[in-house]
Amino acid sequence: MSIRNFVRGIAAASVVALVAATASAGNFVDPTPFLSGNAPSGIAWSAVSTGTALPVRTSATNPLNGSPGAVVYVNTQSGEIQFDPKGLSVSTFILTYTTGTANIQAATPGPFQYLTGTGDFSYSDVAGTARTFPAKNPSSSGLPPTTYASRVGLTVSPPLSATLNIGSNPNSASTNGFWNVGWAFPSDLVVSGSVASLAANFVGTGNNYFRTIGLNANLNANILGFGAGQGVFQYTANGIVGNQVGAVIPVVPEPATIVVAGMGVAAAGIMRLRRRKLNRENA
Repeated sequence: MSIRNFVRGIAAASVVALVAATASAGNFVDPTPFLSGNAPSGIAWSAVSTGTALPVRTSATNPLNGSPGAVVYVNTQSGEIQFDPKGLSVSTFILTYTTGTANIQAATPGPFQYLTGTGDFSYSDVAGTARTFPAKNPSSSGLPPTTYASRVGLTVSPPLSATLNIGSNPNSASTNGFWNVGWAFPSDLVVSGSVASLAANFVGTGNNYFRTIGLNANLNANILGFGAGQGVFQYTANGIVGNQVGAVIPVVPEPATIVVAGMGVAAAGIMRLRRRKLNRENA
């Protein structure tokens, strides 16, 4: 095998390995280094990612009022969805993707699917098998993570310790009984044929189909400039009265990051081939 072909092979293998790694559920990777460009309102996506652009909105006497709000990231190349609660103790998460403005139904079309099936333990089992989200204990109140094609959601009643794995478990989304840990859903949560349409949501000033339903009066509803209730998601957090509206942020990884990640492996392989060649010549 020539060195050139070897390097090509290593590069291809590196890309495959990195894609596979990003598909692991629960492996949150801060994507802020990849953020560039602005929302239609002109605010930079890198600024939106801090959570301060769409902050917590609640009573002025609440110490959390004005705190950085939770955010969702959508990888426009793979479709992977990540959630960063920004230190809040989230008790409800509702990410809706629909072309309509009315509340969705189970049969409403959408881009989401769970290849592991539906039901309480199709996501993850009690032992912490990493799938798409920590399993809900059927004996606790609330709803398990929804499997609607147009919605990814978790609505529970506290305490959440029966619903979210807590602690060092690799499939954990909680350290305190609420969803307070950054979480990455696997890339296959989004149907592969829908990734392009999700990416197109963030181009120009047209409709963005990540929507909140019935929250257009929220002060965060149109800070991004897509239109009221567009480009956003809904959540609630412990200790905060009212529904919160957070930003859905596009992530466009730079190709250079993949190349750099594979350079070390490629360099090691080149050195190994050169040593073999020298050994043969000196034999």
